[in-house]
Amino acid sequence: MNNQDLNIWQEEEDDFNLRDFVFKYLRNWYWFVLSVVICSILAFLYLRYSTPIYDVSATLLVKDEEKGLTGGTEMLEELGMLGGSKLVENEIEVLRSRTLMEKVVDGLNLTVSYWHEGNIRDVELHSSSPVKINAADISSFGYQNHLYIEPLDSSKYAMLDQNKDLMGEFLYSDLVNSKYGAFRVFQVDSSAEKLSTDRYIKVHFANRDAKVSSMIEGLTAELVNQKSTVIKLGMEHALPKKGKQILGKLLDEYAFASLEDKNREATNTLNFIEDRLKLITSELGDVEQDVEQYRRSAGITDLSTEANLFLEKVKDNDTKLNEVDIQLRVLDGVERYLSSNQYASVSPGALMVSDPIITSYINQLSELELEREELARTTTANNPFLKTLQTQQANIKQAIRENIRNQKASLQVTKSGLETLNSRLESSISAIPRKERQYVEIKRQAGIKENLYLLLLEKREETALSYASTVTDSRVVDQPYTSNQPVKPKNKIVALMGLLLGLVIPAAYINGKELMTYTVQSKKEIEKETGLSVFGEIGIKPKEEKGEILNVNSRSFVSEQFRMIRSNLSYLFSDEKKDGVLGKVISITSSVPGEGKSFVTGNIAASLGLLGKKVVILGLDLRKPMIHEYLSLKNKQGVTNYLAGKAEADELILATQISNVYMIPAGPIPPNPSELLAKPEMTELVNGLKKTFDYILLDTPPTSLVTDAVLLAPLSDVCFYVIRQNKSPKALLPKVKEIKEKEVFSSMHVLFNAVDYTRNAEYGYGYGYSYSYQKGTTGNKMKLLYDNIVRLSKLK
Repeated sequence: MNNQDLNIWQEEEDDFNLRDFVFKYLRNWYWFVLSVVICSILAFLYLRYSTPIYDVSATLLVKDEEKGLTGGTEMLEELGMLGGSKLVENEIEVLRSRTLMEKVVDGLNLTVSYWHEGNIRDVELHSSSPVKINAADISSFGYQNHLYIEPLDSSKYAMLDQNKDLMGEFLYSDLVNSKYGAFRVFQVDSSAEKLSTDRYIKVHFANRDAKVSSMIEGLTAELVNQKSTVIKLGMEHALPKKGKQILGKLLDEYAFASLEDKNREATNTLNFIEDRLKLITSELGDVEQDVEQYRRSAGITDLSTEANLFLEKVKDNDTKLNEVDIQLRVLDGVERYLSSNQYASVSPGALMVSDPIITSYINQLSELELEREELARTTTANNPFLKTLQTQQANIKQAIRENIRNQKASLQVTKSGLETLNSRLESSISAIPRKERQYVEIKRQAGIKENLYLLLLEKREETALSYASTVTDSRVVDQPYTSNQPVKPKNKIVALMGLLLGLVIPAAYINGKELMTYTVQSKKEIEKETGLSVFGEIGIKPKEEKGEILNVNSRSFVSEQFRMIRSNLSYLFSDEKKDGVLGKVISITSSVPGEGKSFVTGNIAASLGLLGKKVVILGLDLRKPMIHEYLSLKNKQGVTNYLAGKAEADELILATQISNVYMIPAGPIPPNPSELLAKPEMTELVNGLKKTFDYILLDTPPTSLVTDAVLLAPLSDVCFYVIRQNKSPKALLPKVKEIKEKEVFSSMHVLFNAVDYTRNAEYGYGYGYSYSYQKGTTGNKMKLLYDNIVRLSKLK
């Protein structure tokens, strides 16, 4: 690290001063105390009157076989290379669906709420309300405004608008049509003792869609563990009982919807079988009547052994042929199912497929359709995942069609063989006598219908058994329960926030005020921005001092500061004569008017005169001369007269009321001050005064307005640059640094004027007291001690 880096590091380290930082806030301790008290009171009022919110939870187990995957698949899931179970994720979305939530809202009548109106906050009554309202059609006005119900007796009530203006008296259960809409009011049982406490029932109507949306937004559903299928449902509600009712109703509706969905397939199959049974029963009855009628008409009581043999063979062959026809019709039904694009609900024909491969394909197709519909609701048509699902569906459909073609071809071959066998059997039957042959034909048709009837009965019983044994794929692990303590507001956090705000607000105000202050506030700012050390500080002029020139015999703090500046002047000058003269020239300037330049000039001169030094003040602020007024002198003629060649220097020197202090006023205001000050006569005037006076003080104009002070710089041995607290703009400090860097003055020093030590964090407790060298009585000492204590309290 080189020296330049070390210096930069040290400068950055010096920027922060812990002592200054602490005293900046310690001085305003009372603001912090007041702010903490107010914020604590506000926190208490917030906790006292805010509505407590409770957490309502329930857990649900979803039976998901896919969660049983182990081995490599489980490892891939942990690495995030495989997604979670689609079944569980789908169930979470179902639980948060609008369909279920609409059933909950309708079932619990959540669009109407009942409130007890309080002075500060309202309290929801819910189940303790003495009345209930069934809304038929609520108007937009009703959604935006509340109304009041006043129970009068067991048969009627009064209705009031939002301003509690009476709208009329009505009987319970009567339909009321008003500007709020159409609704009926019912009296709740055992509400008589509530009438005295809740005279007015405040009623709010909520829009159904808005209520459903807000409840879905407030409902959380998440997996308890990524490796499990347990879903935790949660919501926050001001009324724990109502919250539990909502979650309980949601779980009931979810279970009912799940059973309804699972039974829909069995119901469709049962309906299909029942329709077929009605048709077959009718046909079977007709055939049996034909058999009975033919036997009576033909006089046949029984068939011969040969006819029975052929009949049994034909019946057996017809049964096989009938089964083939059924399978072909089922495959035709599957093809229609594929063409309909309705894969979410399986067709009755598809449910009767006996081939396990086709059944597996159909189940996969149905699951993919459910995923596609869910994804289509939340994404665009060009979503890559959606296109992937569509591609998978197309591949499965193609596989199903190819499998159907193969099975159809096989069934057609079987059917052709059975039909050929039937033809041979029919030719054999033709050899039987005509009456028996006709009877065999009729008996054969009856056998076909009977076998088909028995097959449908068997299928119906199987489907009915499946329907009766249907259970949901979920189980409630924990019924809805609530937290013992409110989750909002949290007492400790609110109290802590009140304390922190009580500390932050005044600190922010102090820092904000400091940032918004555009004037110089401290010595540290001056030294940081200008690179100049503060040569001396001057406090605020005591109130007991009437004029601008202080009493030279005073022992006030400010007078002592001027004497300190006078003492430090010895370090700026040597006692050796320069060019045969002993006079020292001090230039005093500032950035803007009003910084106390003339005040400092006059009091430094007075302090030097007290030591017996002969001092002359030159009023060189030719545009706005002021210092002659401080010394009670007239400005009839002065420097401008000398520079214009109209007077001699000796004629212009005026004695002041201060011992050893003289002055040459500025004189009449000229039209060209800068040109006059640049004349050689100005140098001659100063050089002449050096021979007579020990100190020549040049009261020059501000540097930021004119260049007069810069023109006089070569004449000065030392320049005092006056900067005033709460007056000098911070923006002009770089200008002071620029003057220093350009070495306009051979020796330049800063005087910090009008410093208020009681309000400046930079000085801590070390300042702010007044002292005196005069001896006093015990009473004066006590008074002095009291004054110091008061000033110290102001510092805090």
